[in-house]
Amino acid sequence: MDDRKRKRPDEPMLPPDTGSGREILTQVVYAIEYLRSKDRPIPFDDIWNYLSLPPEQSKHRSALRKALIDHPKTEYTPGSHPTFRFRPIHNVRNGEELIAYLQQQTTAQGISVKELKDGWPSAIEEIDSLERKGQLLVTRNKKDNTPKMVWSNDPSLSIHIEDDFQNYWTKTKLPSNPSDMRLELEKAGLTPTSQVKEIVKVLPGKKEKRRVNRKAGRSTNTHMMGILKDYGFKK
Repeated sequence: MDDRKRKRPDEPMLPPDTGSGREILTQVVYAIEYLRSKDRPIPFDDIWNYLSLPPEQSKHRSALRKALIDHPKTEYTPGSHPTFRFRPIHNVRNGEELIAYLQQQTTAQGISVKELKDGWPSAIEEIDSLERKGQLLVTRNKKDNTPKMVWSNDPSLSIHIEDDFQNYWTKTKLPSNPSDMRLELEKAGLTPTSQVKEIVKVLPGKKEKRRVNRKAGRSTNTHMMGILKDYGFKK
């Protein structure tokens, strides 16, 4: 008999609690995606109704709710009307929040647009608008010109640069060879940072020999000799 047509053995039966656990985890994934698509807090009843679980799954209602409360991608707000909300990588959901968030950053690393879209699906349209207004600095992907990284920008710091200076700047070519660059700087009277520093050797000086007191005998109180002279012969 062909092995390919041979009937496979039945898979082992999973324990009821294990199957229930897997079912709950599956529903948690669906619930998280549902919260991601909504830009507002959602009551648990709305989540439960969205999942459209069969009546026999109602026994897992409390377990599913507990799993969502403990999930790192949800923000749970307790109270008389508890709600759930999707927790993005960056807590930004509109242009105003993005500007404020960027101004609070302690580094100049910028924020990934891909990460912003985690909780703000329409981020690209708002980023393009803020860039046109001069409120954002944006780098773009070469392939499709979509925003890649964003930084905060202060429009008040923008100044107009004369066209002549811009043309002069772009036409000025720097030497590609580091050695040529160093020579050009030296010709202009500038000290290049790549200049080889000469190590000045300091010759050790002659040490002055310490004089040794070769005077024999005791020298205690020699500075008092005139005062301590014996005048006993005058008696």
